Amino acid sequence: MEQEQSVEGKPRRRLASAAYYPFVVIGLAVLSHGGFALSGQGFTPFYPFIQDDFDLTRTQVGFVTGTIFAAATVTSSGFGWTIDRFGVRIMAGFMMILSGIAVASLYFASSFLLLLLIAAVMGSLRPVGHPAGTKAIVDWVGPKRRGTAMSIKQAGNPILGALAAVLVPPLAVAFGWRIAAVAMGGFIVASGILILALYRDKPGTVSRKESSSSFFAGMGKVIRDRDISLAVGFGFPMVGAQVATLTYFILFLNDELGVPVIVAGGMLAILQVANIVMRIGWGVISDTLGKGRRKPVLFFAGGMTAAVLLIVSFLPDGTPTWALVLIAIALGGTATSWVSVHSVLLSELSDPSQIGTTIGYASTVSRTGIVIAPPLFGFIADTASYQAAWMTLVGAILLGMLFLMPVREGGRSRPPSTDQT
Repeated sequence: MEQEQSVEGKPRRRLASAAYYPFVVIGLAVLSHGGFALSGQGFTPFYPFIQDDFDLTRTQVGFVTGTIFAAATVTSSGFGWTIDRFGVRIMAGFMMILSGIAVASLYFASSFLLLLLIAAVMGSLRPVGHPAGTKAIVDWVGPKRRGTAMSIKQAGNPILGALAAVLVPPLAVAFGWRIAAVAMGGFIVASGILILALYRDKPGTVSRKESSSSFFAGMGKVIRDRDISLAVGFGFPMVGAQVATLTYFILFLNDELGVPVIVAGGMLAILQVANIVMRIGWGVISDTLGKGRRKPVLFFAGGMTAAVLLIVSFLPDGTPTWALVLIAIALGGTATSWVSVHSVLLSELSDPSQIGTTIGYASTVSRTGIVIAPPLFGFIADTASYQAAWMTLVGAILLGMLFLMPVREGGRSRPPSTDQT
C-alpha cells in the first residue's frame, strides 16, 4: 500500500513542482472565482424565463437575488475559515461540485417556494470561490506578480458571467430554461472535478489540527487586527457603489437622460468590458508602478471613482452618445474594477495561516454593503433625485478613503516565496 501511494503521489509532486504550475493555479483560480459566481451574477440570464414560467412579479424576482446574496452573507466567514483548515483543493473542488448539483436541481423547481429554497442553497455555497482563489494565488504566486495574478482571477466573474449571458438565452429558447440550468450545473461540476484533479495545496499551508472553537478565536484575531478592519472599512462603501452602479446605470440613462433602453444596454456592455480590462490593469499597475504597494493604487482608484460619480450626478438630459461612452468606460475602469487590488491588500495584511478567514470576514462585510446599497440608492432616487443618490455614493466613498489612510502596508512578516512567477 505504501508503495502504491508513493507511486501515485509522484505525478502529483511533479505537477506541483513544475515551473509552469503557478500559471496552472492562476487558471484554476479564475475557474473557481468565476464558476462559483455563476450561481449569483451569472444566474441573471435565467430571470426572464423563470419570471414567465412562474408568473412572477419584479419584486419576486428581486427576492430570488436577495435570497442568493443573503445566504452567501451568512456562510462567507465560515467557509473562509474552513479553507484555511482543510485546504483549497478539498473545499473548492467538492463545494463547486455541490454548487453545480444545486444549479442543475433547478430542473425540478415546481413552485416559487422551492425556487427560493434552491436559490438559498446556491447562495450558501457561492462564497467559497473568492477566498479559495485568493489563497491559492497567495500560496503559489510570488509578490512581484501577485497583483496581476489576483486581477486575472477577479476577471473570472465578469468573463464567465458574460459567457452565460451569451449562451443561456439561446439554450433556454431552444430547449427550455430547465435544460439550460442543467447545462450550467454540469459545467460547474466539471470545473470542480478539474480543480480536484489539478490543484495541489502548497505544503505547510493547511492546518487541520485546530479545534472547532478556533473559528471564533481566528475570527476574533482577524477582526481585532487594526489594519485589516480599516481596509475592510474602505471596501464597504466601495462595493456598495459598485453594485449600485451596476444595478441603476441603465435605469438612470433611460429614466433621467432619456437614453433608449437598447442604447443604455450597450453602454452597460461597454462598462463591463472596461471593468474586465481594468480589473487586470489595476493589478498590473500595483505590481509595476506601485512596486508591490496596494494602498496608493486603491487610494487613487477610490478618488477616481468619487470623481467619476460626481460627474455622473451632473450629467444633463441630452448628453451626447460619445460622452456617455466615455462615462461608461470611466465607471467600468473605476467603480467596478478596484476589488482585485483590495483582495491582494487584505491577503498581504493577513497572517499567512488566516488568509481564507480574512477574505471570508471581508466578504461578509462587503455583502452586507451589497444588501444595503442598492435599495438605499433607489430610495434616495425616488424620494429626492438621482443626483442626490449619486452624491450620497460620493460622500460614502470619501468617508471610506479616510479608513484607508491609516492602514500600515508592508508590516506583516512573511516567509519568502519559493516560486518564480
